[in-house]
Amino acid sequence: MQYILQSEYLQITFKHDLLSIQCSGTWPLSNPSQSLASLPIPIKEIKKIVVDASQLKQISSPFLLFFNNLKLWTQKYCIPIETINFPESIEKIFNLSQSPVITKSKIDKKYNIFYRIGKHTIDFCKGLKNGIAFFFSLLQSLAHILIARPKNMMKNLLPFIQQTGSDALPIVALISALVGLIMAFVSVVQLTRFGANIYVADLVALAMTREMGCLMTGVIMAGRTGAAFAASIGSMQVNEELDALQTFGINRIHYLVLPRVVALALMMPLLCIFADLIGIIGGMLSALPFMQGSVTQYLLQTRKAVAIHDVLVGLVKSVCFGIILGAIGCYKGIQCGRNATAVGEATTSAVVQGITCIIIADAIFTVLFTVLKI
Repeated sequence: MQYILQSEYLQITFKHDLLSIQCSGTWPLSNPSQSLASLPIPIKEIKKIVVDASQLKQISSPFLLFFNNLKLWTQKYCIPIETINFPESIEKIFNLSQSPVITKSKIDKKYNIFYRIGKHTIDFCKGLKNGIAFFFSLLQSLAHILIARPKNMMKNLLPFIQQTGSDALPIVALISALVGLIMAFVSVVQLTRFGANIYVADLVALAMTREMGCLMTGVIMAGRTGAAFAASIGSMQVNEELDALQTFGINRIHYLVLPRVVALALMMPLLCIFADLIGIIGGMLSALPFMQGSVTQYLLQTRKAVAIHDVLVGLVKSVCFGIILGAIGCYKGIQCGRNATAVGEATTSAVVQGITCIIIADAIFTVLFTVLKI
């Protein structure tokens, strides 16, 4: 047996092809870690290394640094190492630190487009599953509220009614007036060729009541209110307020989501009617100089063209759009991460997905109403 190093806390011996390292005592923090490269060790003759920590009284930084250097040294010379009486947590940490790391560039190079397609497909399926579960939780919460009728429901609802209703009137009025004006101007230019100027009122009125009024209101509310819902709830997620609600046993759907969704669903029909009226007035102001008619003629023609079911079609769409936008905005806020970047991503995603979903829903409603001849 050959003693290579012997001290009060470290003893290294070599016998035949076995290198034994005995660690003992408490390694002082001021003592620099030992380096095996500086010791007279016959590397070519070593077949195995055994490290015994049974007599070690305390795990200290110099010991951890020594063991890390030892692991790197054995990997360099491909020598197997065996540990005795080591804490399991220490071994897990060092095994993890020595495991190879797959970088993003290697993944992209190895899997290329197929990996990304698969990853996005899996993420989409998971998001769809979570979204359906969230929607059913919302329905369950709504049923509970209708049955229980809590006293503070209206108190929670009023601020969101103001936020989604009266506060949104200026931007809805501006956009609706411009849409009606543009539609009337484009229509009157074409219908003038056929001497059918009076039918501009029919076109503007039907388009605003059945399609453009509810659709443009939905787009406006997606960018204004849906984003606000996602940002406010996402900020609560960053500040760990959602975790606090869960700790106190408060249902987040009852307290945060349901008042917002109900308020937006209630206000969307009113905003839709307001947008229809403003759009018709804007179209009238744009078309009258070219029609050589009066305001009374335009309004009478509008009254003949629009029936009550045309208005109801837009109202039904607007209610569904309000539920969709409110649910998506709140869902994105709850699913938000815990940093400022995640809040911005959740807000952007809420707007994009909200607009996409209401356009898809509008297309479905249009086909359905056409088939049913409504």
